[in-house]
Amino acid sequence: MPPFCDTGDMDGPGVKYFLSHATPDKDFVREVGIQMQAIGADVFFDEWSIDYGESIPGAIDAALKNFDVFVLFWSAEAARSTWTVREYRSALHACLDHPGRRVILIRIDDTEPPALLRDLKWLDARNPDVALVVRGIMRIKHDAERMKALQRWLEELGEIAYNPGFGAAIACRNCGAPASALEGWYAVDEARDDEYAGLRCTACGWSDGGEI
Repeated sequence: MPPFCDTGDMDGPGVKYFLSHATPDKDFVREVGIQMQAIGADVFFDEWSIDYGESIPGAIDAALKNFDVFVLFWSAEAARSTWTVREYRSALHACLDHPGRRVILIRIDDTEPPALLRDLKWLDARNPDVALVVRGIMRIKHDAERMKALQRWLEELGEIAYNPGFGAAIACRNCGAPASALEGWYAVDEARDDEYAGLRCTACGWSDGGEI
């Protein structure tokens, strides 16, 4: 088994993850990264890990020198992406020089993995399941551990808005205004005798909700 197939117990704090992906797959990868960060992972995700004015190739190169776990989200788009191909090749070289590092392959569609990675046990995300992928990446054996970590994160956030028609919210989905900017609304459909409720953002006017 190659050195980049290292296995073990659940990853502890301080482990650095590099999320490699093609731009068209970013929405799914972002959700995975957000939940990993909420649990406490140190995640390199280009969208929020590279500052304005910073060299993009320079930031990626630095991250590729310092990762512990390289996570490759593989798809037809990734196979066509020069950036993604360069990243995983660089990661494999780094893993050969540092046997404690790992590469995790996540298949988003039916595209065949690169030849050098075909002997890896891979995560199946062809039916996207963020929780399953997060557990696999971080080696969380029982989902209760992930849920407890997310609960701790929620408790640390502070103010949370709750509305029976929308659910819990920590910020406006549209503009990112804090929970203090969200107000509840209530409406009745007299013809159908249905009640509706939701949240409205006082900063940008965004609104959403549903039947209660």
